[in-house]
Amino acid sequence: MKRIFLSLCMMLCFLGGQVTAQELELEKTYKISRASKRGYLAGLDYDASAKTYTLTYFTDQKKNTFKYEQYVFDVDFNFIEDRELQEEAEKMKKKFKWFRFKGEEYVTLGNTVENNMMGTLVLRKKKITSKYNFLIGGYSKKVDILEKVKPKTDDGNTYTLITHAEDDMTGDLFVLASVKPKMSAKGNEDAGAVRLLKFNSDLDLVKTTDFNFPYFQSLAFVRATDKPNFDDPENPGIENIVFIFAPSNAGGKKTTDPNNNNYTYIKVNNEGAITQRLNFNSPSSYWSVHEMIYTENGEEYFYGPALAGKDKYYNEGAKPGVTIGGFGSGEVKYKAVQLMKVVNGKMIYLTETTLDEFKAKQKFPPNQRKTPDYEGREFGIRSYRFASNGDLFVLGQNYDKTREGYINKFEDVLGFQFDANGKLKAQYGLDTKEKGITVETDTQYGLTYKTITTTTSVYACPQTLIEGTDGNIYWILQEIKGLGPGKKLLTYPRIGRVNMKSSDLSELKTFGKGDGYYLHPDYPFLETDKRETLVFFGADKPGKELWFARVKLK
Repeated sequence: MKRIFLSLCMMLCFLGGQVTAQELELEKTYKISRASKRGYLAGLDYDASAKTYTLTYFTDQKKNTFKYEQYVFDVDFNFIEDRELQEEAEKMKKKFKWFRFKGEEYVTLGNTVENNMMGTLVLRKKKITSKYNFLIGGYSKKVDILEKVKPKTDDGNTYTLITHAEDDMTGDLFVLASVKPKMSAKGNEDAGAVRLLKFNSDLDLVKTTDFNFPYFQSLAFVRATDKPNFDDPENPGIENIVFIFAPSNAGGKKTTDPNNNNYTYIKVNNEGAITQRLNFNSPSSYWSVHEMIYTENGEEYFYGPALAGKDKYYNEGAKPGVTIGGFGSGEVKYKAVQLMKVVNGKMIYLTETTLDEFKAKQKFPPNQRKTPDYEGREFGIRSYRFASNGDLFVLGQNYDKTREGYINKFEDVLGFQFDANGKLKAQYGLDTKEKGITVETDTQYGLTYKTITTTTSVYACPQTLIEGTDGNIYWILQEIKGLGPGKKLLTYPRIGRVNMKSSDLSELKTFGKGDGYYLHPDYPFLETDKRETLVFFGADKPGKELWFARVKLK
């Protein structure tokens, strides 16, 4: 059998023609056993030659032996057969690619990094005990902290941690740190220097890379790119680490770059050596880089809001708004968005889009009353997608914060479309139907009392974009209704279409909610060979009745 891929370009088959609406073509349900309902959907496979779906539910486990139930459906979701099986883990590993059982319990050693109370870098060994739980299809972990090490420079100075990354394949530890000055006046020649320290899994220092900045810097962004781990895909290694630095005036005039827009891009490999370095002028001196998107052909895109018009240094920061009496939104209000493309260490473009430009290019569904748009507020990124013509879509959601800085509500959904040169083509605004807020109540009883604990959680809507062969983009918004058994999110889909020629956005059509069916959190979409269709998969709220829905997009 071939595992169902979660890549939506595989799930949507041969979209073509002019799509005018999204219509439900086929919908079926099936009740599973009590054992399966209490268990865990561990795998969902599609056999393209037999045109069948096979669902595998773990129902019990004793050491290395698993009990499971399987349900087989044809491509039109008709039930074919079910079966109950009991097998050893080693046999299941050969049968199921998704089954990554490493034993009932295993121990690994790793490292952790922190600054102590004096601001000194401290490395610690840690022991991670992983115990398998078939009800979650994975391992729960217990971490014990072991001995500590304080790294020092050759002349005895210690370091202050800036950030770090651990390679889960090799156990190597990459620590970005600054040299901490001594209390004495001597031996502080390199104080404040920024260095990348590479330690092996035994915490031996194997390489030190000095970034050799002429002036003080602030770290604006860091991201490690993954190196595939074919033996254990859930624990990838590190291929490269990308840093972006901005000038800082924290050290006084002598150590301050007079050009506060002079940003620095640095890429290091997994040996800790610098492979690419680039200085560039950021339109804004404060650019909050939120994300790096990297492609297989080596393109890197950096996205984030900026304080256009401000001339402060990065370390002076973007301050949340404060109202009378000290009660504020806890949010930063930005003035623009910047997008940068880098290829092989060279900047291809760096654009700045102001709030006025966003306002001028608003697009909404025709009958939507509310007209949400980007107003410079903090913006929770949910998804990215490149279209075949090179356009970049950035999807996210506005949110509100408390005065302490905690998110207490997600609001309107926004989408930005940039062309192949980084220029804004359209801003899309969607009014969500659900608030994405769940309330859980836990009651504990004593002899003469009871205690009720209420927990309120806030969630952002999952969003996905897929492209048809007609060149149009289909936007799937998963509205959050609440929590189901096992505290899993209950989401139902709404689908709209972006016309790539006119940048118009269609009405969104809802599926599943009216009948009380919700998407499966791990397998919301299924592969299909039916032309111009998308298949949703889920169940009712209790998880007793499976739900299949094939939507025709033409």
